[in-house]
Amino acid sequence: MMNKFPVNSPEWLIKEIQEKGGMISFYDFMDIVLNDQINGYYGSGKANIGISGDFVTSPSLSEDFSFFLAIQIEEWLAQIKSNNNFNGSLSIIEFGSGRGCLIKGLINYFSDNNEQILKNISFKIVELNQGMRIKQEESLKHFLNNGVDISWIKLDDLEDKSINGIVIANEVLDAFPVERIQYSEGQIYQQCVSFNEKDGEIFLLKNNLNENLKERINYLKSNFGINIPPDNAQEGWTTELHMHHSEWLMQINNKLKMGVLLIIDYAIESRKYYSTQKKDGTILAYKNQKVLNEVLFSPGDCDLTCHICSDILIKQAKDIGFRLNGMVKQGEALLLLGLAEKLHSIQNSCKNDLSKALVKREALLRMVDPHCLGDFKWFIFEVSEDNYKFKSKCIH
Repeated sequence: MMNKFPVNSPEWLIKEIQEKGGMISFYDFMDIVLNDQINGYYGSGKANIGISGDFVTSPSLSEDFSFFLAIQIEEWLAQIKSNNNFNGSLSIIEFGSGRGCLIKGLINYFSDNNEQILKNISFKIVELNQGMRIKQEESLKHFLNNGVDISWIKLDDLEDKSINGIVIANEVLDAFPVERIQYSEGQIYQQCVSFNEKDGEIFLLKNNLNENLKERINYLKSNFGINIPPDNAQEGWTTELHMHHSEWLMQINNKLKMGVLLIIDYAIESRKYYSTQKKDGTILAYKNQKVLNEVLFSPGDCDLTCHICSDILIKQAKDIGFRLNGMVKQGEALLLLGLAEKLHSIQNSCKNDLSKALVKREALLRMVDPHCLGDFKWFIFEVSEDNYKFKSKCIH
């Protein structure tokens, strides 16, 4: 037995564990507590995103985030449309739209600054969780009623190489279920979750590695020179393995004929990710704007999130066929897109309402603060049949 925490042990989760033989992988645990359509944090729609919720995202913090991103998207769409090989319609696809804040902000930007785009573009949302889709439909109802082309799709329903446009994944990959492995008594084990009926506790325990995990560990060694465990790892050293990023990237690459894939998330390079300093990995739980290290706390009622590994993601994308247009920290990207000017303008636009000015200023600063959202990485990947290289305002 490994770590054990007194936690809420809901009957629905106990039943899931018992039906799977009394033990599930951490991957399955994370998938269930986030995505179960009745009880999961996202699946049920109970996810509370925003300043007054469990955690805040950049689009939910301020519509200015969508404003700046729209400036960049507008430039990319213009480049697609002017390309000689362009034929068809333009699309913006967003994965996991939360409460719909990002798309709502993009539509408002285009309504105010380039209304013609709205007549020639479709917005498509890929949302696996029905509970979150209901929230998105409510948030975007005004635009739907006014004829903006918004639809909810499954990626598999699209024809291969049928999309020209922009694909956005803002804080999506960090919620993909991960496997966890732990170093104990000179060996590496898979971390699993079980339930002790006597004590009424969910606990973590260790299991022998399966072939998939052995292959992933060998992949890290052969491609990045990463030792699992790292040299001088202490007893109990734990980390995460991302198992399905490649499959997700391949799905998108298959559908995208010409355009940009923008991934925004917390990310660190592999030599830091799999180091002795990260002895507990990167996974965290979020509840009521607080970070919790106890990842088994209140399952189904907390967000679980895990950093992605930047150089591994880039290699996987390149191997599939994407080209890297660039990677930039969010704070730098937003400054290049005009955030400093926006900060300066707040003084004039809100001069008669000091409290409003301070709130807007605080939100903008949080988006560029490296200790807050400013340390997010923007990964910009591109696809085109003629190897066209997109110009990006958000990169030096």
